[in-house]
Amino acid sequence: MEKNKSIVVLDVGTHKTVVAVGEIKEGELYITGVGEALTRGLEKGLVVRSFDAIQSIKEAVDKAESIIGYKIDGVIANASGYHIVCANEREEETFTEGAKAIQDEDIDGLLNKLADSIETNGYEILHIIPKKYKLDGYNEVEEPVGLTASKLEGEFHLILVRENDYKNLKRVIGEAGVRPIDFVVNPVASAEAVLYEDEKDLGVAVIDIGAGTTDIAVFIDRGLDYTASIPIAGNQITMDIAHRFKISKEEAETIKVDYGTALLEYADNSIIEVLPIGVDEPIQINNVELVETIEARLTEIFELVKAKLDKKGYTNKIKGGIVLTGGVANTPDIKTLAEAVFKTDVRIGKPKDFKGYNDKLYKPEYSTTVGIMLYHRANLIDNSVGLFSIFADRDIDILSFVKKLIEKLKGSF
Repeated sequence: MEKNKSIVVLDVGTHKTVVAVGEIKEGELYITGVGEALTRGLEKGLVVRSFDAIQSIKEAVDKAESIIGYKIDGVIANASGYHIVCANEREEETFTEGAKAIQDEDIDGLLNKLADSIETNGYEILHIIPKKYKLDGYNEVEEPVGLTASKLEGEFHLILVRENDYKNLKRVIGEAGVRPIDFVVNPVASAEAVLYEDEKDLGVAVIDIGAGTTDIAVFIDRGLDYTASIPIAGNQITMDIAHRFKISKEEAETIKVDYGTALLEYADNSIIEVLPIGVDEPIQINNVELVETIEARLTEIFELVKAKLDKKGYTNKIKGGIVLTGGVANTPDIKTLAEAVFKTDVRIGKPKDFKGYNDKLYKPEYSTTVGIMLYHRANLIDNSVGLFSIFADRDIDILSFVKKLIEKLKGSF
């Protein structure tokens, strides 16, 4: 493998931690190795026990290294959690010298001017994603570089993370022995993995239901317009089952996956045998009771998401419908339940636009992992020197450098 064309991502979820290694060949992404570990020390996207979180990352890194055959130096990681906030902002610059051909430096200046104007108040800007540009007040363009204008305006989607939570995540990654080169928030990564351009044009909402959080990304007129996170997801369903039947979390997760469905009308009357905590003899529960528990919590999650979409005025704008992804999207009949709540078309989103390694990576629970790679693929294609060789022996502010470079290359998300 040519190391200068490789990319390594770290996806730290509430349920599992994944380290994936990919390679760019003729513009195509090939995933060549994956290491996984059960996550400990994170809840709802936030570090709650640093030692356990470090060990989980180390375990996943070690497994990936055993497959690829070389030591991993740096990673591009995910950022998640309900502490993530977003805003849509505009910025403009009038050129004192009059009409001129717009250069990369002009885009940089516009982005820096916008970043300097934002009151972060304990948050840190993670993404400034261009939506569209306007030249001389009327001509909308996606890529202004090389075009002539006297005035440059831009519309941007900003994503911010709470500064201390962000520092905690960076610290545990570093103490696990790898350097965090850059971060991508979960909903942005998942959308990159599962959406088609036509859906973005029509208007679409991605709902990524993982173990700890439900993440939302809304695209209007092709541009990312809204991101949000709700601290209720798959783990809450598991705990509902555990509490109702007084069983362990592990057993609740097992019967949820093995026997669960999203709709009570499709439940059968089969009997499931479980062992309550502190009891020597197993008891029998009806599958209907299990499904009733799952449907109630899923319905609540969908209604909370719908309330956010309604409040922001997106409900009638997402003509491309809803795309469900994340591990909970594997629940049988979840598409039918979602369509009943949202009153629109729903499909299950699976990662695409990559090749190789293992068929399991095409499942919804790997959307964030694959999406981080796809989000950064353009940088590796457009630069003859890869991220690893650039930063291998240099102590510089790589987060700021890579962020600026990649957001600029995106042009329009």
